[in-house]
Amino acid sequence: MTTGMRIHSLAAVLLLTTAAGAARADEPTTVSVAPADTAAAGDPNLDRGFILPTAMTQPAGSITYNNYELLLHGVSYGITDRWQLSATVLAPIVREMPFVGFASLKGQIYRGERLHLALQGSLGGAASTGDSRDGIMMGGLGGLASLCVRQDCSSLLSASATYQFFGGSSDTDGGLIYGVSLVHRVGRHVKLLGELASASVIDANEFGRDALLSYGVRFYSGSLASDIGFMKPLGTDIGFVMGIPFASVSYRWQ
Repeated sequence: MTTGMRIHSLAAVLLLTTAAGAARADEPTTVSVAPADTAAAGDPNLDRGFILPTAMTQPAGSITYNNYELLLHGVSYGITDRWQLSATVLAPIVREMPFVGFASLKGQIYRGERLHLALQGSLGGAASTGDSRDGIMMGGLGGLASLCVRQDCSSLLSASATYQFFGGSSDTDGGLIYGVSLVHRVGRHVKLLGELASASVIDANEFGRDALLSYGVRFYSGSLASDIGFMKPLGTDIGFVMGIPFASVSYRWQ
């Protein structure tokens, strides 16, 4: 596998490990409501940008189903107000497609009025469903930071960095996935999304040569959200000027 292909593989893992996620806020028992809770109550996808995670978490008791491109299926559960557990699977629809599954745990370590910091860990793997029995194990640990651009936290500027390791039949030990995202509310139920992500193979000393630019729009309500946009690899000609179309939909029970 070439270095460029390995870097793109690491970027693909980013989508799998952060696919499941949403956010909401429970009804407060006091008169004062935290800005982040108010924003989370209105946007089920507040804990991610386009595909990169943010430092926002789901409050206790929320359950969210997420679907990406009809192939990725995820469920997120709010354990407490600061901890959430997510599981994501890529269901094989043809014989040659591998089965991929991940579980991730995210917890806030600092929750200020505007600044939020969190840690996220993931563990999963991929296995061939064909004649070959090859498989790999993957895991990751990363730090997340989100800054509320507006006082009500309806717009977020976020950054993340995750070390991803591989085991089994993979020909690379691991790499670093990192990026920034901006979610900006432009209407009562509309937000604009912009994101730049990159992946670096540590053992090949390749840093930031390839990047993934994602952009689009989010339509959302208290229980339903949909992100529609494009993902464009930078430094690679894919034949699509705007990028590859991408869509996701989430539904939250609260």
